[in-house]
Amino acid sequence: MKISEGIYLVASGQGGFMISNRSDCHVYLIENREGHILIDAGVGLEDDRIIENIKKEGIDPYWIKHLFLTHTHSDHAGGAAGLKEKLGLKVYVSSEEAEYLRSCDQMELGLDIAIDDGIYPEDYRFPNCEPDIELKGGEIFTFGDMRMQAILTPGHSIGSMCYLVKQDGRTCLFSGDVVVHSGKLMFLNCFGSVMADMRRSMPKLANLGIEELYPGHGCFVLEGGQGHIDTANENLRHLSPPANAF
Repeated sequence: MKISEGIYLVASGQGGFMISNRSDCHVYLIENREGHILIDAGVGLEDDRIIENIKKEGIDPYWIKHLFLTHTHSDHAGGAAGLKEKLGLKVYVSSEEAEYLRSCDQMELGLDIAIDDGIYPEDYRFPNCEPDIELKGGEIFTFGDMRMQAILTPGHSIGSMCYLVKQDGRTCLFSGDVVVHSGKLMFLNCFGSVMADMRRSMPKLANLGIEELYPGHGCFVLEGGQGHIDTANENLRHLSPPANAF
């Protein structure tokens, strides 16, 4: 599903458009002449369906060279192992969450709670994956004419990353579960989801001139994305808890 020039939605579950497994987050593909890029990987239950979605757009999935994870919750990172094995891509994740990707169990990811809540099947197990590159935040990558910056934004999880992408005169933010449409934040009742951390993280996203906002769930924004982030920052200034997307 082509969203804008060079950006495709190739997976999305019940929190979005139901074009892949119901437990998948939004998975985005960014076209690049030096190798395409995926943002997040889905839950890992129907990797072949994601690959077929990519093929249907006329894109060679074997030209995907990089997978940037926003965080390691199962709906975003469970597919990393399978996609790495099938496509041979490099996996990038924050250093704070690299060990969870590498060797986590159910309790560390809050999977036991999520399974009890019916978010994942009862027999679901997180497929561990060896990351290739661990990010600390602040790294800048250049792929052809595209510039990507990793921004460490804990709050939803201990090592959530947002990715600021500048290409063809556009400024885009892939925000994972840090902030979504209407400036809503995403807090969970599990380890790593901390409002005080979010209060420190969100100002990093101020004044970036973001036009297009691509969150991990719900609606994406093709114009005026910075306004949604400004709303989130304003909501965090008050004593009462900000609006939660859950």
